Amino acid sequence: PPFASELHVQPVVLPLYEGLRCYDNLLSQHFSTPSRLVLQGDILTIPAENHPDLQDQRPEWIHTCPAVFFRVHAVCPRVQGEGGEGGGAYLVDRLHTSLYLGASNNSTVPHSCGDGGSLWTRLSFPGLEPTINLLSSIIAPHLQHSGSGLLPGCTIFLSGAAGGGKVTVVDVVRRRLNLHLLKVDCVSLLGNTPAASEAKLTSAFQRASGAQPCVLLLRNLHLLLRQGGGAQEESRLMGALWRLLASVSSRVAVVATSSCPRQLSAAVTAAFVHQVALESPTEEQRLAMLEALSQRLHLGMDVSLETLSKLTTGFVLGDLMALLVAAGRSACRRLRHSCCSGLHLEELCCSGVTILKQDFSIALETLQDVQASAVGAPKIPDVRWEDVGGLQQVRKEILDTVQLPLQHPELLLLGLRRTGILLFGPPGTGKTLLAKAVATECSMTFLSVKGPELINMYVGQSEENIREVFSRARLAAPCIIFFDELDSLAPSRGRTGDSGGVMDRVVSQLLAELDALSSSAGVFVIGATNRPDLLDQSLLRPGRLDKLVFVGLCEDPEALQVLKAILRRFQLDSSVNLQQVVERCPAHMSGADLYALCSDAMMAAIKRKTVSMEMGEDSEDSPLCLRGDDFTAALETFQPSVSAEELLRYRRMQQDLGGC
Repeated sequence: PPFASELHVQPVVLPLYEGLRCYDNLLSQHFSTPSRLVLQGDILTIPAENHPDLQDQRPEWIHTCPAVFFRVHAVCPRVQGEGGEGGGAYLVDRLHTSLYLGASNNSTVPHSCGDGGSLWTRLSFPGLEPTINLLSSIIAPHLQHSGSGLLPGCTIFLSGAAGGGKVTVVDVVRRRLNLHLLKVDCVSLLGNTPAASEAKLTSAFQRASGAQPCVLLLRNLHLLLRQGGGAQEESRLMGALWRLLASVSSRVAVVATSSCPRQLSAAVTAAFVHQVALESPTEEQRLAMLEALSQRLHLGMDVSLETLSKLTTGFVLGDLMALLVAAGRSACRRLRHSCCSGLHLEELCCSGVTILKQDFSIALETLQDVQASAVGAPKIPDVRWEDVGGLQQVRKEILDTVQLPLQHPELLLLGLRRTGILLFGPPGTGKTLLAKAVATECSMTFLSVKGPELINMYVGQSEENIREVFSRARLAAPCIIFFDELDSLAPSRGRTGDSGGVMDRVVSQLLAELDALSSSAGVFVIGATNRPDLLDQSLLRPGRLDKLVFVGLCEDPEALQVLKAILRRFQLDSSVNLQQVVERCPAHMSGADLYALCSDAMMAAIKRKTVSMEMGEDSEDSPLCLRGDDFTAALETFQPSVSAEELLRYRRMQQDLGGC
C-alpha cells in the first residue's frame, strides 16, 4: 500500500480518562514504528501506561495496561487519486506522513483482553451467562436503532445479593457490545441538601451523555433513594430521577443496581423500564464459577470441586472468591507450620502452594461461622442419625414430607406438596436435634430462628425480619427453616394485648410467607413448640404447618437407643450394662433427662478419679471410664423434668390436634 501524506485522527471520549490531555507523546511513540497500516474509520488502540496523567490517579479496576483510542477521520494520499491496494489502506510513519489531531469524537471502542485474556476481561463469565445474555438482548436493540428514534433510552434495574456479580455482569455486557462504562456509586451523589444531591445526579447523566455510547452504572441505588427517608428529599430526587431517565439518549444505557431492593419504594423501581433479578447460582453454576476462579491455583488431587459446589449452597460469586482466598491462606499457614526452618519460606510460597481438601474444609467452616454470626444465616449442620436415638416413627414422618419431594420432584408436578411440619411435645424430647439431623441427611442448609430474636422495637422491622428470613432461605434452597419456640412468634391474634398490634402483624406476615412457599421449591418450614394450644389456629390449616408430629418421651426400647447415642463418645467400663441402667431410671424420661443423667455420672466419675489421683492410686494418663457406681450415684438425686400430670396434658393435646 502507498504511504499517506496526511493522517487526521480524533481522540475518542473515554469516561475513565476524563480531561486527559497531552496526546503528542503517545502518538509520536506509536507511529515511530515504521510503516503502520491504517484505514479510514479505524479505531487505533494505543497503550498509555506511561502517560503522566495516569500515573497517580488510576481507577481501581483498570488493568495494568490502560489504553486510549483514536478514530481515523481522514487519510490523504501523497498523490491525488492514488488509492490503497487493500480497499483504501495506507502506510503511515513519521518520515512520510503529517499527523493532525482533531476534536474529540464519540465512538465505540474495540474490546481489549487486558493481561492476556484473563477471566475478568473475557466476553463471558461462567455461571453468570443467563443474566449476561438477558442484559445484552435488552441493550443491543437500542444501539441498533439509535438514529431512528423508534426506541427510547434503555433503563434497567438490576437487583441481587451483595457480592452476587452485578458489576461483573454489566462489565461483561459493555465489553461484548463495545461500549464505555461510567461507574458511579450513589454514595458519592449524596449532598448536604436535596438540591446538591440532585445536581450531582444530573452531572452524572451529563457525563454519560458526553461519553456515549456508554453504560451508566448507578451502584447501590438504595443508598440514594432510601424508602422512609425525608419526604422532601425523597420526592425531589425521585422526580429528578424520573426526568433524567425519560430524557436519556438511546445510545446511553442506564443500569442501576441494588442489593436491598425492599428499601426502595415502588415508584423508584417503576422508573426503570426493565427489571432484572440476579438469582442465587445453582449447583451447576457454582461449579462453573469454581472451575473458572481456580484455573491458576494448584489444587490437590483430593480436592473435588463437584463436592465443594454442593457444600456451598447459597454462596454467590463474592463468597466463592472469599472461599478460595481463605483456602489459600490456610494452605500457607499449613506450609509455614510444616517447615522446620523459615529461611526459605517466602521463596517456597512464591513457587506455588498446593491447596488440599483440608484447607477448603477449614475455609468453609470459617466462612460459615462468620455468616452464622448474622441473624438468619443458613449453614449445613453436622448432626447425624447416630446422634438421635430412637424416634423412628417421628423420623419416618418427617422424611416422607421433606425428602420425598427432593428425590422425586416429577411426582409432585401438580404442586400438591406439604410446606411445613409442626413438632410439638414436652421440652427436651429432641425436636431441634431432629430438624438438624434431617437437614444434614438430606444435604440441605439449615436456618435456625428463635422467635424472640425476630421481634424488634421499631414499627415494621419485625415483619421485615421475617421477610428477610424467607428470602435467605430461597437463596440457599434446598433449605429448612426451623422456628424454635414458635408460640412466642405466632400467638393467637387478638389476645396478645399489645397496644400497637405488633404480634398480630407478625403473625399475618408469617402466614403470607407460608402461603408463598407453594411456588418456592426446596424450602421447608419446621416449627417446634411446647405449647401448641397458644398458637394461632390459622397456622395449622392445610397448606401451612399442616403436618403435626408429636414428639413424646422415651419408652423403654427408645430410651436404650438414646442412651447409646449419648454415650457414643464416652468410654464405658466393661461391667456397665446399659439395659440395667435404663430399667433403674424413673418413668417418663426425655432425651434431655438422659443427657443430664449422663452428665451427672460423668461428674461422679471425675470426682472419683480426682480422689484416686490424690491418694496416688491413679495417674492423669489413664483414661476416664464410666462405671456402674457412677450411674448409681447419679440416679440417687435425679428427678425427671416432666411430671405425670404434664405428660397427660400433652397426650390430650395430641388427641385434640390429631398429631401423628
